[in-house]
Amino acid sequence: MTQPWSRLFRPNTLKEIAGNEKAIRELQIWLKSWDRGIPQQRAVFIHGPPGVGKTCTVIVLAVDQGYDLMEVNASDYRTKKKLEALIGRSIHQRVTITGKRRMILFDELEGVSGRQDHGGIGAIVSIIKRTEIPVVLIATSIGEKWEDKFKPLRDISLHVEYARISFSQSLGRLKRIVEDLGINVDEEVLELLADRSRGDLRSMINDLEAMALGRTRVTMAEASGAADRDRKEYTPDALMKMFSAKTLSDAKGIISSAHLPYDELYKWVYENLPYVLDDASDLVEGMEALSRADIYQARARRTQNYRLIKYMFDEMTGGVALARRNSEGTGLLKMARVKVTELGFAPHQFTIIESPDGVKISPNRYLKDVWKRLNEGFRLMGGHWVRGEGFWILPYFRSPQLIWRYRRTWHSRRRRKSIAKKVAEKGHISMKEAVAEVIPLLKIIYAEDVSMAEDISRMLGLEDNEIEWMRS
Repeated sequence: MTQPWSRLFRPNTLKEIAGNEKAIRELQIWLKSWDRGIPQQRAVFIHGPPGVGKTCTVIVLAVDQGYDLMEVNASDYRTKKKLEALIGRSIHQRVTITGKRRMILFDELEGVSGRQDHGGIGAIVSIIKRTEIPVVLIATSIGEKWEDKFKPLRDISLHVEYARISFSQSLGRLKRIVEDLGINVDEEVLELLADRSRGDLRSMINDLEAMALGRTRVTMAEASGAADRDRKEYTPDALMKMFSAKTLSDAKGIISSAHLPYDELYKWVYENLPYVLDDASDLVEGMEALSRADIYQARARRTQNYRLIKYMFDEMTGGVALARRNSEGTGLLKMARVKVTELGFAPHQFTIIESPDGVKISPNRYLKDVWKRLNEGFRLMGGHWVRGEGFWILPYFRSPQLIWRYRRTWHSRRRRKSIAKKVAEKGHISMKEAVAEVIPLLKIIYAEDVSMAEDISRMLGLEDNEIEWMRS
């Protein structure tokens, strides 16, 4: 049977693992410390979002440093009796019969629900205290209450946090995969997949496989039907209920039931807050609550005191929800009308109404060549064109757009930077001066004087894509 692409392209060396260099270095140092005997911290506790290489790093490190890795899915061995039966005396046997050193990996710790699992966490703590071999613990970042559940483990372990993989690293991984497979995938499709993955490489590669399997070419036409990540399906409903909550406990309960990671929740609330709290005083109070949540998050990360996360949750759920006193929730409708004006059109040229799916924007005339400009403007608000129906829909609750906007201009900014570097070298000026003062003038020349533009291109040694950017 053919292997899934996520397994086929699984990294085999540390160099192939994307991102999280600091975390990997900490793991290397900790594992190397076992060469000198049993260290003070016999276990390492790794946590972070899914698909960022936590388990993969441990497997690669085990191979690199000559360990025989014993993998235990913690959620399948929840009781002390089962764990002891599985592991037995292996924690005291430093080498296998083949001469390899032993190491134990407890994966998917979030599956152990603590008190209900009849000593599962306690059994792992006991194993760590007695072990004579390295023990690795892995959990996914899962929200507010995990710091209490895992505190006994974290107190006796080295703490290593993995972050989401960056957009550029995700995009680079996709490009290498399609090149290896010989598949022609539009650049815009790869950017869409990298953006939707939110740094989850495993789900990103799975999405690419589902989209490209059996094809030699993938365009945006095929990609447009691809479903977004599952979490986007429940997030808008959870947010709508949260903003309507009347008490702190109701607001927290709604979000807790959705199992939305706190860092992602923060971005969703920040994105949608101005549309829901359309009263100025409500908005100020809501933003202040969100600001306090941001402070608690920063302190928790800086001090590794993750008990502060519960206060972050209080502020960005109940604090924000209780700020809504005078707001009517029509901020998105108002923003849509403002956007139409900003794009150079009169409001009467469109019918803008609220519908069950969001704010509906229907043009009252044929748009000809201005459709593209309008579409880009509404997409920046999180909207999309409904094919065959002839209107745009702006959903009431949109996924965070700030990062998306930044990523949409990634190629353009990269080309501008490379041109600025060449201008700075030739003109003996800083790159900042090249971007602010020289490049705007050069773009005018490229638009007005083809002959002079060609001379400048030769002098600077511009590539074809850089020349295209200057003309755009």
